[in-house]
Amino acid sequence: MTDKFYTIPVEHMLQMILNEFQKNQSIFGINKDLFFNPSQNSKLNTEIFGQKIDTPLGVAAGPHTQLAQNIIVSWLMGCRYIELKTIQTLDELEISKPCIDMQDEGYNCEWSQELKIEQSFNEYLNAWVIIHILNHKLGFGANPNTIFNMSVGYNLEGIKQPNVQWFFDKMTSCKAELEEKVEKVKLLYPEVEKISIPHQLSNNITLSTMHGCPANEIEDIAKYLLTEKKLHTFVKLNPTLLGPEELRRILNKELKFKTNVPDIAFEHDLKYPDAVKIINSLQQTADKQGLTFGLKLTNTLESVNTKNAFKSDVEMMYMSGRALHPVSINVARKLQNEFNGKLLLSFSAGVNAFNVTDTLKCGFKTITVCSDLLKPGGYTRLKQYVENITSDIAKGKCNTMVELVGKESAHQFLKKYADDVLTSKLYTRDHLREPSIKTQRELDYFDCISAPCRDTCATNQDIPDYLYFTATKQYDKALEVILKTNPFPSITGMVCDHQCQNKCTRINYDDSLLIREVKRFIAENSDIKLNPKAANGKSAAIVGAGPSGLSCAFYLAINGFKVDVFEAHSKSGGMVKYAIPGFRLTDEAINRDFGRLEQLGVKIAYNHKVNKDEFAKLKSTYDYVYLSPGAQKSADLNIDGIETSGVIDPLSLLFGVKDGSIKELGKNVVIIGGGNTAMDSARTAHRLVGNNGKVTVVYRRTVDEMPADEGEIKAVIEEGIQIVELTAPEKIVSANGK
Repeated sequence: MTDKFYTIPVEHMLQMILNEFQKNQSIFGINKDLFFNPSQNSKLNTEIFGQKIDTPLGVAAGPHTQLAQNIIVSWLMGCRYIELKTIQTLDELEISKPCIDMQDEGYNCEWSQELKIEQSFNEYLNAWVIIHILNHKLGFGANPNTIFNMSVGYNLEGIKQPNVQWFFDKMTSCKAELEEKVEKVKLLYPEVEKISIPHQLSNNITLSTMHGCPANEIEDIAKYLLTEKKLHTFVKLNPTLLGPEELRRILNKELKFKTNVPDIAFEHDLKYPDAVKIINSLQQTADKQGLTFGLKLTNTLESVNTKNAFKSDVEMMYMSGRALHPVSINVARKLQNEFNGKLLLSFSAGVNAFNVTDTLKCGFKTITVCSDLLKPGGYTRLKQYVENITSDIAKGKCNTMVELVGKESAHQFLKKYADDVLTSKLYTRDHLREPSIKTQRELDYFDCISAPCRDTCATNQDIPDYLYFTATKQYDKALEVILKTNPFPSITGMVCDHQCQNKCTRINYDDSLLIREVKRFIAENSDIKLNPKAANGKSAAIVGAGPSGLSCAFYLAINGFKVDVFEAHSKSGGMVKYAIPGFRLTDEAINRDFGRLEQLGVKIAYNHKVNKDEFAKLKSTYDYVYLSPGAQKSADLNIDGIETSGVIDPLSLLFGVKDGSIKELGKNVVIIGGGNTAMDSARTAHRLVGNNGKVTVVYRRTVDEMPADEGEIKAVIEEGIQIVELTAPEKIVSANGK
């Protein structure tokens, strides 16, 4: 399969669209009920460059504004300010791929257009023609009220090259090419001849410069666009305008993101004093030309490539998404403070359905989106933008969005909002490991839907099914689904490491579903009578009544086997019973699960240790023997002094506290390790040392790299237990035998 783009002729694309719409009442898989209808959403109207647009929403210049079909779909979903992909004279570059990794923050490596300039223009014209046709067919009015915003880079010399000049000419006036397109589609849609389609696709542009473009070059290009090309001009600025100290304070200290913004990013980017001079100069130039001048905030944020997603020779990557939102908002505040709130701004940085209204109330004329649309749901996510803005207009008791924005000073609102985003949990990195729904399952060319939560579950539980039955209050059916692959939902509902939640697709919207808690709820609120199959005449002996042995017993018994279990201790459960602390797992939960074995007729012989002779007897007496003695010993820590009095292995600690033989540990306890057992030991010790005691966890790597479940690590931190990172003990120092 190739990674190259192939364009579709306008007549073929229109044929596809019309056929699908006639057959399914959808276009590119999006049902017509989801389409943005301007007649039903007139409250969102605004104006820019002297032209009315139905909404201030748009798609940001990027990979999804290169092809006609993407532009068309964004328009169908309500985008009316379309930032076209940046073009440059060098239009045959090799693009490093993959070039985008969209998880919590978004990152991309530097990419350019993937089409030649002539192809880009052709795609934009195809989209322009089809948008006008669909506007007519859907009855949306005489005019689609849409702006195509050109984007060009990356230096003045390149912009003056013949291929870029040709692009400018065609975007300004393409009468012959437009007539040719109309001729090609009129057999498919004869009424196209009645539609007034302007042969000027755009009279405005955004200057996109490379990271590191000199200040004088930026000013020269923008002046050229204003004075020579007579284009309404926006200049895109970088988030590094905040300066290294302020940006790192916000991003790394306040919001706790790990993104490493190198010094070089600040050294080669436009400096704030230079930016102020350029803005003043360009505003004066635009005023003299009778044109609009504004700023686009912001570009992506240059950072050191730490992602395995990109090729190793890619040194820098560029951050977008929710982590960029507070940074760019504070860039906007800084600039508006400088210019007394008079700047015309367009915004693109981590906008989503939940912050779009507040962002508009900051006074931004238009808002464009990229990162959010690259997540599941794609362009259909835009419908919630429109719904939320409309709802907020009503809540504000206003008639239009413009009225809502003008209800209070946009500059004053921006000042307040810029503070709010620095403390909001919406923009704080609160996870230890990067959320990702990617699994080890190989993707094929024609991939089928597969729930990553199910793929990640150790038992491949049908999680979507039992979540559905829970949501519809069919609790018994939910329990049936769980018991098919998990005989102990009460136990796992409390202590499972729930890797499924780390792969929940809901993280692409907000937070994962609480899958483990749902399981626990079902275990506590439903019960079913087990119906084992008829006896099959087979017998099985199981040595060890821990989780593995009892799971084996459950599924053998329910399938008609006669099952006998031999357990060396006085109670069932193994580590579950004897090691997991009571504050994590209750006896009630254990008894509830193990009670099902009695329903199935499983016999358990307690205090029955199987020796070599009896093992031979079991093999001759039973058809099958299953050995599940469990992991009865901790791994030794091979350092000097490990035998010193006062050093205790974690299982002995957990066992001793659980059975009551260990009641105190002293006042200063160090836990070595970063797994779940270490976390249980730390929290157990914390309960024994009292208010005046201290428990410290020492781990040889970082907290983010700890193998323990993230929830257990957070519980340790929340209880006030200190974690010392990047520290490996070399020996145990003793005095007086301790």
